[in-house]
Amino acid sequence: MNLWLSEEQELLASSAEAVLAKEHDFQSRRRSGAAGDSALWPLFAQMGWLGQPLPESSGGFGGDALGTGLLLEAMGRHLVTQPFHACMVAARLLSGLGTSAQQQDWLPAMVEGRERLALAHEEAAFESPWAAPATRADRAGDGWVLHGRKLLVVGAPGARALLVTATVPRPHGGVRIFLVEPSAGGLSLMPCRTVDGLEAADVRLDGVQLGRHALVGSDTDATAVLHRVLAEGLVGACWDACGAMTAAYEQTVAYTRQRVQFGKPLAEFQAVAHRLAEMAVCCTEARAACELASLRLERGDDEDVVALAAMAKNKVGRCADFVAKEAVQLHGAIGTTEELPISFWFRRLMAFNARGGAPEWHARFLGQRHVSGKAWRESQTLPPARVTA
Repeated sequence: MNLWLSEEQELLASSAEAVLAKEHDFQSRRRSGAAGDSALWPLFAQMGWLGQPLPESSGGFGGDALGTGLLLEAMGRHLVTQPFHACMVAARLLSGLGTSAQQQDWLPAMVEGRERLALAHEEAAFESPWAAPATRADRAGDGWVLHGRKLLVVGAPGARALLVTATVPRPHGGVRIFLVEPSAGGLSLMPCRTVDGLEAADVRLDGVQLGRHALVGSDTDATAVLHRVLAEGLVGACWDACGAMTAAYEQTVAYTRQRVQFGKPLAEFQAVAHRLAEMAVCCTEARAACELASLRLERGDDEDVVALAAMAKNKVGRCADFVAKEAVQLHGAIGTTEELPISFWFRRLMAFNARGGAPEWHARFLGQRHVSGKAWRESQTLPPARVTA
């Protein structure tokens, strides 16, 4: 099936490609390093990209999941290291859970590029992205006290505040989200840079005392909203990986056409041509998985959103692993070195596979879900069959 983009989606994708190709081409990024990305954030705000996935009531543009995915695909293709994806996940969480006052205080400023939030959720030994956080939130009068550790919080350096997930002990139970400023007593940030060049930080919460207004939304379990936003974010990360995969494939095709061996280009050897064809198939299959997940996300079915994200991560993760490793091998196995551009896309794809649960875990999760729920009896794309007497 061919997917036809709307005029708005076509314009968004083409403008993102044109702007990033001009303002963030590979050579300029390599000369300036990741720090050179700092000038991109005001540009993101000027182009309206920071408001793309947010509702109009929050100052956003009410863009759909497919449009946001096309934007992230361009960012993965051009190796953007600004925390656009992480910031948008945090904004979506605040939009879906926060009070009217919290949304008005934060979201318009985020759309304009004046403020940034980062979601602090990942923890040690998080095999499942849907696992309940070990970070604990205890009541203290009319406020809260947080204890725990968060790992590799992308976008934490430079963020005005963190959205921290924590579990409330019984009898109330469930997950709550808190707005915590980096200057809060008992909170410490240990900045680091991920293998693909993103700025992140490990966060320690040693008795961080918060007032009641730090709680995002009402004092009820936020698990359902959190899972939906995490699933949307995982699908967005898959779009980013699709962009990186496509760029890696194109780099590899160009290299094998230029590299001569035994008197002819490598691309003319049958074995190499077959491997390039397999890479192209993986890129196409991965993008199709992202398109399917994005279109079904628009239905708003909260029960299926986790399975959709798992499906996308399983498929895209496996394709990304194959494309990244083939690209390195077809570059003569020196594709991991700084001298060759392909190394940057290789690291982007390897980092993608390490975040949000391994593809193998998502495959097991989907298998168990389909068997226990008998979902294997029905098509995942066609409507349920009607049983007639």
